[in-house]
Amino acid sequence: MKTKRILVLIIAVIMAAAFVGCSNNESSNNAASSGGGASSTEATGQVERVRVALTASSFNIDPFGTNSIPRMWITQIIYGSLYANPFYGASLDEMEPWLARRIEKVDELTYAVELHNYIHDSKGNHITSEDIVFSYANMQTLGQQTRIGTYLDYIEIIDDYNMLFYLNKYGPGVVEFLMGDYTLSIASKSWYENATDAEIRNDPATTGAYRVASYTPGSSLVLEVVEDYWQTDENYRNSADSQNVRRIEYTVITENSMRSIALENREIDATVIDANELKRFYDGTRPLSGWNVDIRGGTFSYPIFLNMEQGKSPFADNLNLRKAVLYALDSESILYAGDYDSSTGEVLYTFGTSIMRGFQESWTDEDYFTYDPEKARDYFKASGHTEGSVNVRLLSRTSIQNGIHAVIMANLQAVGFNVELLTYDQALFNTYKVDPTQWDILLDNKGATGHIATCWDNNFNPAGFADGSSVNFTRDDHLIDLLMNVTTTGSYEDIQAFHRYLIEISILKGLYTPYNIMVGQDGILELAVNANMMPRVNAFVFAENYQSVGR
Repeated sequence: MKTKRILVLIIAVIMAAAFVGCSNNESSNNAASSGGGASSTEATGQVERVRVALTASSFNIDPFGTNSIPRMWITQIIYGSLYANPFYGASLDEMEPWLARRIEKVDELTYAVELHNYIHDSKGNHITSEDIVFSYANMQTLGQQTRIGTYLDYIEIIDDYNMLFYLNKYGPGVVEFLMGDYTLSIASKSWYENATDAEIRNDPATTGAYRVASYTPGSSLVLEVVEDYWQTDENYRNSADSQNVRRIEYTVITENSMRSIALENREIDATVIDANELKRFYDGTRPLSGWNVDIRGGTFSYPIFLNMEQGKSPFADNLNLRKAVLYALDSESILYAGDYDSSTGEVLYTFGTSIMRGFQESWTDEDYFTYDPEKARDYFKASGHTEGSVNVRLLSRTSIQNGIHAVIMANLQAVGFNVELLTYDQALFNTYKVDPTQWDILLDNKGATGHIATCWDNNFNPAGFADGSSVNFTRDDHLIDLLMNVTTTGSYEDIQAFHRYLIEISILKGLYTPYNIMVGQDGILELAVNANMMPRVNAFVFAENYQSVGR
């Protein structure tokens, strides 16, 4: 308790210090960013409206809703966080003040946070430290943001505008997540506790730069600028609270080709597309006339996991059989089978993607289970099995391209495996992938919030799994020791040690990552993205003569 009292006593000194520096730099990790030939090269200020297509229908807009792809687009447009993350992988000193006026490191596990003293939400409710504590608790429980509980011990309120955040752990991505992840949201405690369920679901009090004008679940969402937005000091405006458009009209179009058709028919101004639709708008080197195309490096990896549950899988106690699988898989052919190529995706050289902090360029020149069917057959023989004697179940999602499944199955069958493909919709897939009796090989997609260590932590930290194991039921004390090291230090040595041990025990293989592709009409000069490469529509830059399809 003595240490705690000392920390409280020095809070005034900490708050008087210079706050953490900011940066407006774009991410240097873009795969490509290509602007089309807009009809005017002059940028304008705020435009009246923009119409954008969302890619999924299942999402909510209440302050503490569970995460979804559309919610990743929307959260920071309507809800503020302590800091704003301007680009993928930004460190704390590259992030931008938002609700917090400043954040200061006291020690490795303690951060002092000072709020602006004039924050109010879209319904006029004043925001203080009590609302921050309330919001973090609800994001963890109602919003199922389990990493909050993993990373954060508790928040001590000093006064209405000052707090101390006590962390459970430190390391790459920990404080960055807690202070400004793109999924976090702050709301007024008094409003939330007195609002009706309908108000919370459909007409929330928002702390960001936009309010909800209308919402039809599963179909559409319209946002409009908060006219009396609380932050009027231009020195503290940031990339997330831009108001470059007065009215954002989101419509749901889940089918990829239909989004492309909607673009071509001028029914929407911008959206995200898959690689197989890119040829409609891009000639391989530049956008076609009338379009702006933005292509950025992949944040999601697609790995193959091998079931390591003893007694439930043929791989759990047979290293040679595991290596037979991993050397049998041709990552490049799998990438191309998904309608990707070298301009729209890339093969992986670890469990993680090349734009994640901590990725080592040297890995691209190493043997990362490089496709070698002869070596795979040798390992299969060394496993003690004969051709056709090993039956394995490959679990995947129905949304994965059939060509990818076909290549994986052909690769494995060529080595000697009998493969049964099991594909399910997202809901059933999420149920079955955590059940070790349902699969032997799992194809899934995994992301991270900027640092490769967070990707590994999300999937191998036993604290994140009900049975205390991992994403593929691994129980390996040495793996956990290495994980604790790398998630604490993020050092080159610890990154290398964890990467190499994953190869040594051969329990998974990163296959490929698709790039993020956004297309807009050429009246949009710049297609901005948030910290997870999702469209940041409120920060788009528009041409002087921009005309929305919604006019």
